Amino acid sequence: MIFAIGMPQASISNAQARMLAELAEAPARKGFAIANDLLRNRAEAEEAVQEALARACESLGDLRDPNAATAWFLRIVTTMCLRTLRRRRLQRALFGKEPVLDAAASDDAGAHRDLPNDESLVAARMHAIDALPLTDTALTTRQNTQALMARVHELPSKQKIALVLRYGHDVSVPQIAEMLGVSVATAKTHLVRGLDKLRATMEEHR
Repeated sequence: MIFAIGMPQASISNAQARMLAELAEAPARKGFAIANDLLRNRAEAEEAVQEALARACESLGDLRDPNAATAWFLRIVTTMCLRTLRRRRLQRALFGKEPVLDAAASDDAGAHRDLPNDESLVAARMHAIDALPLTDTALTTRQNTQALMARVHELPSKQKIALVLRYGHDVSVPQIAEMLGVSVATAKTHLVRGLDKLRATMEEHR
């Protein structure tokens, strides 16, 4: 997947231009993986990353530490996703319009290990839909997974983002707080409340 950046402003340095080009590579691919998990719509995920690259180009002067460029960029991607989720909620409230979600799960299945207890189950279910063989038992698990994913996408936006970042992409709680623009305590609250709701869902589908 190739992401493009707009023509940099004439006033930026060669080092800044190189950094922008680097952001369009691995960080953009990472941003797409996060956006795709959050939005469950490939076109919207690509749009979020492309918009984030445009914002990064416009706001390059705000970046004080070049070593933090990737984290800074992923924060912009998360902000773009949050904006899309809010727009969806508004459309649902005003017009009853439901988003079109892609059936396929993330390509990052199996990337999460050594997570404790029920949290490992959440991570596995969030990323295992396409990895399951379609035996009778697996089909039941697949249906449970899809039910869980449906509940994930019904969560309030920040709870959903916190869960996907933490258990889908191993992002630390302090980083989640920074990406959401909230305190660490508030980020933990989003995680706890989201997990409580997902635990209830798992109980319902046992």
